[in-house]
Amino acid sequence: MQAWSRLMLAPLLKRRVFSSTQQDETRARVSEALKDHRLTWKGGRVDAELNRGRFGALTVCTLRYGAEVHIEPDRLQDFMLVQVPLRGRARIECGDDRVNANPDCAAVIAPNRPVRLHWEAGCEQLLLKIPRGKLEAIGRRAFGDAAARPLDFAPALRLDNPVGAAWRSMVTGLIHLLPTLDDGAPRPPAAWLEHMEDTLVLHLLYNQPNTWQSQAGQGPEEPRRLTLAEAYMRDHLSAPLTLADIARHAGASATALTRLFQEHRDTTPMNALRALRLDTARRKLKTDAHASVTEVALGVGFGHLGRFSEYYRERFGELPRETRRP
Repeated sequence: MQAWSRLMLAPLLKRRVFSSTQQDETRARVSEALKDHRLTWKGGRVDAELNRGRFGALTVCTLRYGAEVHIEPDRLQDFMLVQVPLRGRARIECGDDRVNANPDCAAVIAPNRPVRLHWEAGCEQLLLKIPRGKLEAIGRRAFGDAAARPLDFAPALRLDNPVGAAWRSMVTGLIHLLPTLDDGAPRPPAAWLEHMEDTLVLHLLYNQPNTWQSQAGQGPEEPRRLTLAEAYMRDHLSAPLTLADIARHAGASATALTRLFQEHRDTTPMNALRALRLDTARRKLKTDAHASVTEVALGVGFGHLGRFSEYYRERFGELPRETRRP
């Protein structure tokens, strides 16, 4: 699947907001353009650049820091953000979900999700900012009363399938229209532009799993074998499951089940099982004051305590015993 090239992004790259080699200036300028945040520089040379274009209510940017960085904004609240690495990789934590973002996998960050971001050195991303008011107005037309409830998205957005490629193509089309919005340029009809913006947002609301579509009963049906596999995992967390076990109970081959998980969950069956075990362990550690870390680990299928602690820290940023602290 072809990612965005510099030529495809040229109309946006001509709209530079700033470039800098200074840490403090970079944090201040990005905060001003997007949202205030805490920024920790992890190493490497600062080579920051932000380009920004606007069409109607939507804002599209390219952003790089040059160096490796850790970013902690508060909840976005007033907007939703879609982040797509153009080069390099980023780890994006939305609550307890983690997206290993790359040019083929974007991250959709809902307004109320707590978020932490880690960009590798050299990572450059395309950011699409969608105001909450725009989301809610379109959501009410699409889903009725369901859109009155809080909105949350499955954060991993695959771009290497037909649905993701179509969304990428829509964004590219809007970027190509940026020169028509300059002063003195022939402008396309405002109603047509608004229709294009709405279509881009509707594509996400209809095709990316979210709470509004599920409440309205309009979410895409997931393959039955995927559902069976996840149910079997939840019911047998403490058992020494293998991929063959899970596939057999789901009525699929190991290869077919792996393909289903990669397409619908952006992971493998065994990594999904590990994440499910870790999430369950975290809930138990937070709610059961009498269970020891060892009991919790064994209860969700981890026989090696050192490995459990390692996986736990990798997923949640702290050790199991630290979760128990008041």
